[in-house]
Amino acid sequence: MMRARTAGSTLVFLALSAVTLMAAPARKGATSSATAKSSAPNDSDVVLARVGKETITRRTVAARLADIPDQYRGNYATPEGRRELIDRIIEERVWLQDAERAGIPQRPDVQQQLASQRRDLLIRTWVNEQMASNPAPTDSEAKAYYDAHQADFKVQATVGLRHIEVKTEAEARKVLGLAKAKDADWMKLVSTYSTDTTTRATGGSLGMVTKDGAFVALGPQPAIAESALKVSEGSIIGPFKTAKGWHVMKVDTSKPESIRPFDSVHTFITRTLTTQRQGAYYQEQIQKARARIGVSTDSTTIKDFLSARKTARELFQDAQQAGSPESRIDGYRKVVSEYPDSDIAPQAQFMVGFINSEELKKYDDAEKAFRELLARYPKSELATSAQWMVDHMRTEEAPSFPGVDSLAAGTHAGK
Repeated sequence: MMRARTAGSTLVFLALSAVTLMAAPARKGATSSATAKSSAPNDSDVVLARVGKETITRRTVAARLADIPDQYRGNYATPEGRRELIDRIIEERVWLQDAERAGIPQRPDVQQQLASQRRDLLIRTWVNEQMASNPAPTDSEAKAYYDAHQADFKVQATVGLRHIEVKTEAEARKVLGLAKAKDADWMKLVSTYSTDTTTRATGGSLGMVTKDGAFVALGPQPAIAESALKVSEGSIIGPFKTAKGWHVMKVDTSKPESIRPFDSVHTFITRTLTTQRQGAYYQEQIQKARARIGVSTDSTTIKDFLSARKTARELFQDAQQAGSPESRIDGYRKVVSEYPDSDIAPQAQFMVGFINSEELKKYDDAEKAFRELLARYPKSELATSAQWMVDHMRTEEAPSFPGVDSLAAGTHAGK
């Protein structure tokens, strides 16, 4: 990090130095003619180092610094940072030239990676530029979407409740009568009668709920919520029975169902329309590109290609990635059935026995699979392991023969 930090500040210092030098007055005796000025070297082209036949100039350092994200560029504002940046550039050029000298760019795998990176960069850049021209939804389009999807922007009716909790129905009916009396003091009734110590200090407040009646203090009580939503604010209702006791309720506040204002959902709608349009716009652009380039397909050869038989190793990989033990067993059996003479068939046969034994505990099925391996592939390197499993799988002794750990790992690849 110190190297990177030092490196970036180099350029800032060098750039400032260049400005200072250019702004400084000419010394006595200096040539002031236009010809002399035009022949002076550009400070940006001053050579700082040479690596082989390549030069590293102030311009080189400036270009590298420009590539560094803004939040890290300040790390290179010190002389040490600038020095580190120059050293890093030198190291890179040394290794690059050495790799070229060793013929690395000519290696097929390297050329393939470079071609893939070039392909991805070109496609990504061009597609992004094409998609950027997708026009944003207009306000009228957003409003039309809003009007057509009113149900999506509904706000459920809510009710704010207070309660007085008591132990018996008789007590609840007594409190109900007192609460409905003229000039009843609800707060006093709560403090006098409620057994709910949690809400007593807040006047029995239960908060706001919708028709689902998801009370924090009482749990789900849809019947209470439904009753409360049918009456006006200030109404006293009840009594209601819950697992905690009997309750007399007061409707504190009530808000009817409503629709969110357009302005509050405008951003959401614009984002939704943009997302919906991207897919269609992309298809439109790719069809235009196909027309410009010219594309033709041979359905017969494509069909032949898609229906081509999988290799033994492809089937083995499919079996490894299958989900359940039974699915993996079926996959391994398919390998043995379709490619009985392949080099991977003994491994597939072994895995049939191994999964039956170690995962399903079906020892009879496992023994049958292992004995089949011994009969069909007696010279396989797994024959010894199969015999060990036949002799020991019903005991507590864990397998210790080579190769089983890696095979067992494969049995869980799909999990």
